[in-house]
Amino acid sequence: MDSSTPEYIVAEGPEGLRAVLESILQQTEQDAAFSSQQHHIMYRLKDQQSIIKVDMSQRPYQFWYNDVLGRPATAAVKDTIAAFLWERCGEKERYIQELGSK
Repeated sequence: MDSSTPEYIVAEGPEGLRAVLESILQQTEQDAAFSSQQHHIMYRLKDQQSIIKVDMSQRPYQFWYNDVLGRPATAAVKDTIAAFLWERCGEKERYIQELGSK
């Protein structure tokens, strides 16, 4: 296998995407080498097939989305990632802190 070809973690639907994100977060919290890597998710839902690249090497975490047919990210994908960041990655706390500093 070519080392430049990324390996994909398959996620089926929003629940699968959330589970994969949780798994990546857990591994990044335990393994510094793992956290410095970019992770690629193959997201599937019915006829939709997309690649989501995740960089959790520093906060705020970065996400890139590419649908194989060129469609924009669906509301389900956006909502799943937003909820994950809000609930598990400190975005809620950061928002509250910003409100308090105004």
